[in-house]
Amino acid sequence: MTGTWQDLGIELAWRAVPAGLGEGGSSWPLDREWINQVSIRWPSQYAWPDAHKWLDPLRHGLQRFVRVSPAILPQPFEHIILIELAGAALPRTVAIDYADRSTIDEECAERCALYFKMQYRSQGYPYDHVIPGGFVPASETLYRYLPRVRALAQVRRPRLDVYGRFRLDYATQLRRDAIRHLTDSADLRYVGGGGVVRYSRFLREVADAKICINLPGNGDLCFRLIDYLAVGACVIGPRLRTQLHVPLVDREHIVYTADDLSDLVPLCRRYLQDDAERERMRLATQALFDQFLCRHQLAAYYLYQCQGRLQP
Repeated sequence: MTGTWQDLGIELAWRAVPAGLGEGGSSWPLDREWINQVSIRWPSQYAWPDAHKWLDPLRHGLQRFVRVSPAILPQPFEHIILIELAGAALPRTVAIDYADRSTIDEECAERCALYFKMQYRSQGYPYDHVIPGGFVPASETLYRYLPRVRALAQVRRPRLDVYGRFRLDYATQLRRDAIRHLTDSADLRYVGGGGVVRYSRFLREVADAKICINLPGNGDLCFRLIDYLAVGACVIGPRLRTQLHVPLVDREHIVYTADDLSDLVPLCRRYLQDDAERERMRLATQALFDQFLCRHQLAAYYLYQCQGRLQP
């Protein structure tokens, strides 16, 4: 057998991880009789081709529970898809709004029986049937890489202090300020900046970092944050103005900074000195992802909401 003892430890840890990591039973109580009666008609084509990044993980998750069939459905709203639930005294039209803005389309909300909003505004909306829609990772290949990168974090001491890569064409000034604060603090050994790397390398770097910086992009919720939670990370960043379908608890799943990032560097220094707290957060974020955020758990949440709100 070749390779270092460290490499061997990573390989053995990876082999010990269940093949269906993050793909276990539902955390949401679903009525089996109702589930057996329901089917979903899903648009066979998206008006915006890139929509698949937000929508396909959800569609694939739903297919674990109910029959999902492609259909030609009118799609009159930008960055929103309309799906149709059939069976169990349905059909009912359901909207999934994946737009990066936190505003909703009121015409769509008034037309639909239920409206899932991915960038759900923290103060809510004047519609009881507009509810949080969660969010998804940057790519479904995450599920292929996740056992190995988690094993890496489990058996190897992190080699990076503070990590965060950000494209500078979104939230440009805030991201520039964060990078400047971090690079000007030589003791932090910050790795990242304004460039991007291959997705598999990004995930390995997250697993190899003591602290991961989260910053808003075009919307407050970004793919990057879900990737951090999936791998397991001590995440530090400004407070979000939008929310997931489950709460992110300050100092448990994320460490919130001041809005102007004035305490970003002191918080990084504080958590770099506390190995036990960082490890506790790493395990808490992994558990949050596995229980509520992976694709089939997100799909189960959607079905749970439909089950409770759309039955006669």
